[in-house]
Amino acid sequence: MVGNRRNIDSNGDHTINSTGDGATFEINHYAGQNKILNRTYLFDFCVQFSELEDASEDYDTELTSDFEGKMDYNEIDLYKEIFFECDHYLDDVESILEGIPRRERILKKINTKYKKLKRFSQWENKDEICEGVYQYLFETIENDNKSKDMYLEDAELAIHALMYYAFTKCKLLDPIPKAAVR
Repeated sequence: MVGNRRNIDSNGDHTINSTGDGATFEINHYAGQNKILNRTYLFDFCVQFSELEDASEDYDTELTSDFEGKMDYNEIDLYKEIFFECDHYLDDVESILEGIPRRERILKKINTKYKKLKRFSQWENKDEICEGVYQYLFETIENDNKSKDMYLEDAELAIHALMYYAFTKCKLLDPIPKAAVR
């Protein structure tokens, strides 16, 4: 769960979990299965992030091209793998965001956090900056009482899918300079 960072994968496939005060029994069907994006969690995260202050008027819905080139230009390794795992969730994120009022705030917050980390913190590579953005988003939802019963894997996947979406909209990481694209 997000609140106490319980990891469902560590409990084994088809085992029975019973932990904590007032615990109930549940059968773990998660281990060994492919990851599935929990659209409800992603929707809840998007609503929560959209309610944050300081939105900008510039919300560009155009997708960039050459994602892999942009990843190479930014020299990311870990997040390149993470983003490729989230690639097939782009349509899900887009459809969820269509129903979110003030959705521009989500990308603006991600973009602002990226720029602040890039400028005001020490980092060795841009994977570290992406991890800082992830930590910021994770802490934002972790502080929400509705998010306490979520599994860590579901929260991670939803946040990574949202970060990849922001990446495709040029709100996370640096775009390839136009002079370099010919």
